[in-house]
Amino acid sequence: MRQYLTLLQQRPQFRYLWLAAVVSFAGDWFNTIATVILVNRYTDSTVAVGALFIARALPPFLLSPLAGVVADRFSRKKVLITTDVIRAIIVLGFLLVDGPEDAWLIYTLTVAQFVISAFFEPARAAILPSLIEGRDELLLGNTLSSITWSAMLTLGAALGGIVAGVFGVPTALIIDSASFLLSAALIWRIQAAPREEPIGEMSSGWQDMIDGFRYVRHHPRTGLTASVKALTQIGSPDIMIAVYAAQIFTFGEDGALALGLLYAAAGLGAILGPLTANLFVDGTTRTLQNAIGLGFVAVSLGWLLFGWAPSLPIAMAALLLRHMGGSTNWTYSNVLLQLRVPDRFLGRVFALDFALFTLAMALSVWFSGLILDNTGLDPRQLSFLLALGSLLPLLPWIWLNRDDPQRLAPAPGQPAD
Repeated sequence: MRQYLTLLQQRPQFRYLWLAAVVSFAGDWFNTIATVILVNRYTDSTVAVGALFIARALPPFLLSPLAGVVADRFSRKKVLITTDVIRAIIVLGFLLVDGPEDAWLIYTLTVAQFVISAFFEPARAAILPSLIEGRDELLLGNTLSSITWSAMLTLGAALGGIVAGVFGVPTALIIDSASFLLSAALIWRIQAAPREEPIGEMSSGWQDMIDGFRYVRHHPRTGLTASVKALTQIGSPDIMIAVYAAQIFTFGEDGALALGLLYAAAGLGAILGPLTANLFVDGTTRTLQNAIGLGFVAVSLGWLLFGWAPSLPIAMAALLLRHMGGSTNWTYSNVLLQLRVPDRFLGRVFALDFALFTLAMALSVWFSGLILDNTGLDPRQLSFLLALGSLLPLLPWIWLNRDDPQRLAPAPGQPAD
């Protein structure tokens, strides 16, 4: 871990971004636990839980073209601060939910929150390369960001479950709001380097969108890499975790403690995934691509074990394995994109990356909810189907990357793909 500490010591601007991520990611999981509990408490439908995650996923998908242009045209630092402050206000609205008749408010506020989040994520991913230097630091920075998200999943989900279960959902929501404000304060301290490209007029925003899509179309490996997160989401874990906590391994009021423990196990796996993979990755495209391929296999095996799990600890181990693969794919797809894509396109490419991810997540949770509510399949049987489906992305991944053994290096211009 010494190399990660050295990076934080030597790159103070990156350190502020990282500290902001620590508190923001923790708050995100307090919010996830709290809203899932509210839906489980005031509805009696798996589809209702799925609808919550769709409400979180669709706004980023629909707004991704605009979000990418904003990230490439305006100060990314200002975008991050503004979105944090607005979200801090929005999440306090969940405190008004006090019965089944208020269930609509959960979805309305969730949509509003993630409309704003749609602008945050591309800007955060695009600003990171400007705060560090070189390929090695880029790999370390993305790994640290990934394991930070994972650590906050482990700690934030566990603490969120405990706080919501012991002190109540309102306390968890207030902590979530405070985390956004602290994140904004930390990002405000970043002294971002001037942008290489001049910021133009928004009147040409549609042309910017077209240029971004054209860039991806002409660089098929970049397009496939931007799809890795989406392909890993065949079988989103969110609804399965919610269903297992509510129906199979109920532990704590409304399954709050089981929900927190399952998310915590997933977070631990997401920490171990890139840390373990980094032992075998040497900076070449071949090793990065191979690690992503193995990540797809780990996701499939995790679903297989999850469907068989006879106890909560085994289910936690299955989620650990599944998220080792998912986190590895998330981290290395980011590295590949940041190395391949010129800065002037980076916001738009990451917006596409995030859009595909959220669309895949929305479709996955929706169909999972429909299957569980309207067919004879139980959650365990669905897990077995997800294990099979998670292997399918291996075919296009291996085929398109079969002849790309060259070492990657940052390039000032538009690299070949």
